[in-house]
Amino acid sequence: MESRRHLPFRILGPVEVSAPDGSAVPIAQPKKRRLLSLLLLVRGRWASTEHIRAVLWDVDPPPSAVGNIKTYVSDLRQVLPEGETAGLGRIQGRHGAYRLNAAATEVDVWLFEDLARRGQDARWNGDAARAVELLGDALAVWRGEPYEDLPEEVVRTEAARLRELRAVVHEDLADALLDRGQYDRALPMLRALTLQYPLRERLWEQFLVAASCSGHRADALAAYRTAYHLLSQELGVEPSVELRRIHAQVLAGEPAETAAARRVRHGAGTDHTDHAAQEGRPRPTGAGREDGS
Repeated sequence: MESRRHLPFRILGPVEVSAPDGSAVPIAQPKKRRLLSLLLLVRGRWASTEHIRAVLWDVDPPPSAVGNIKTYVSDLRQVLPEGETAGLGRIQGRHGAYRLNAAATEVDVWLFEDLARRGQDARWNGDAARAVELLGDALAVWRGEPYEDLPEEVVRTEAARLRELRAVVHEDLADALLDRGQYDRALPMLRALTLQYPLRERLWEQFLVAASCSGHRADALAAYRTAYHLLSQELGVEPSVELRRIHAQVLAGEPAETAAARRVRHGAGTDHTDHAAQEGRPRPTGAGREDGS
């Protein structure tokens, strides 16, 4: 599994650092953990001392804050494993700013996005087996909530983006399993996901397909009633045309299929259009450093 490769930095959960031999590099002090998390959050861009000070101290930074930051940076430089970027220190400094040098292969969040992108591409190119492997590996990278060591107001936008992308990867994995006819494997996963994300219609569409195609027609019909109730009560809307279409197929005893499955079946390998963008779904933004000042 690609998710088991050695990663010096893990941020999808509490921040973790590991040495090349896989052993943990302890960073116990909360301020140092917060500083490292912030440098990982900005993805290779420069973080000003003023910004760092505001993040490390929620209110009333002490007069020694700038000096303390220099000490934290010095301490981190002593313990962080050497990087893949030749000729550069792990943490660079310039007047009034710092940045962390890390390659795309060294940070779990960037690995997650890379695996998600490749899994989406594999599915649209008709390789459902490879898509299942890659998308499963992408989800296995997660250990908890993103950037747990940082205040919510600092990570709100990025954390929301990553959570949405994780939900989409769950949906893409379910579609890949349905593409392979692995309905019995998809069904329990979708049962849990519809509880976790009860207002995501795509999951209900997939559940109806998995249940009906695995011989659980009654479960599929019951799921539609649940989805109808949730959507009408919570959002004040009726199910989408697509969900109603699949429900009609189940009622008629016809083979059920999602719209995404039809698109793959009719167009796999014929072009390289960004299908995620076509469907209005988030696409991984691209991993790696973003240099800049």
